[in-house]
Amino acid sequence: MTATAPRPATAAATPAAPHLREDLLTPRFYTTQIERAARTDLNEQRQAFDAMLGEMEADYNRDHFDRRAPLDRLRHLSPEEKEAYESYLVRSCVSEFSGFLLFKELSRRLQQAGRAELSRLFSLMARDEARHAGFLNRALVAEGITIDLPSLSGKRPITWFPLSWVLYSVYLSEKIGYWRYILIDRHLKAHPESAFAPLFDFFEPWCQDENRHGDIFNMLIRCWPGLTHGFSANILSRFFLWSVFLTHSLTVCERGEFYRLLGMDPAAFDADVMRHTNDTARRAFPRVFRLDGEYLRLRDQIVATFRCLRQASGFRKLRLRLRFAGLLWSQFTQPMEPGRVDTVV
Repeated sequence: MTATAPRPATAAATPAAPHLREDLLTPRFYTTQIERAARTDLNEQRQAFDAMLGEMEADYNRDHFDRRAPLDRLRHLSPEEKEAYESYLVRSCVSEFSGFLLFKELSRRLQQAGRAELSRLFSLMARDEARHAGFLNRALVAEGITIDLPSLSGKRPITWFPLSWVLYSVYLSEKIGYWRYILIDRHLKAHPESAFAPLFDFFEPWCQDENRHGDIFNMLIRCWPGLTHGFSANILSRFFLWSVFLTHSLTVCERGEFYRLLGMDPAAFDADVMRHTNDTARRAFPRVFRLDGEYLRLRDQIVATFRCLRQASGFRKLRLRLRFAGLLWSQFTQPMEPGRVDTVV
């Protein structure tokens, strides 16, 4: 695929927010081939597009997000537990704001290109992302933390992705976000004693937004036949499922204190989220992983090696890097099976 624009130059990244480490698990800001996005052919997906635009216009979750609701924490936490909670809030807030910026820019540029309907769809998704980021930011303020999100976006690097990469990665990001939120919501409804913050009450309507956005990106993927069939689509399926699952595993298992605070086992939660997301992706991707014992066994070894790498130095660090690379390759090349991409959205 040919890039239509070079990666933009940006200021060097600086630690502009607490608990936001500059490593491979840190949320990023993105841009893409907007000129190519403007050439999206909706003819084959017109019925699905109109239905999804209508749902977004209806804004079924509008009344579920009470901006006057107090978000102060209900339970005392130790300094370590407080840091784990705040770290979760910061990463989630930056991630949602990143989605808002991407969708807002796509909406603006698509309007300029004369694609008013597509522009409106992205504008409505940007509305949802801004709503989520705003709630997370309010929860941070309740913790005594203020993040200047617009300023942060100007200080952190912007990653350029081809349009196909954005369609795949955002689809997975929205769907894995749905399963994260809904599984946490289900757990806390079964164990209300672990719900130590009112923020969690909003996870159910929140996850419905994530699910709807994922369906929209599934529809957009189907507008480009090369993304659902053929060699390139198979490679994209493998790479993005693997990379999104890898990042999720490292984030959840390496930074598992937040999930233990909720009374959840991080490794079991990670496995559940991957299984559900993988099964959901069958309707969008031509191939998905077989998430059997071998894939998860490699997950455990990758997480353990990643932890050791962060503490190692010298020759031992080199050996661990080589082991880490070998484990990544073994997991990346795990067997896949056909999806159900020809199923109607």
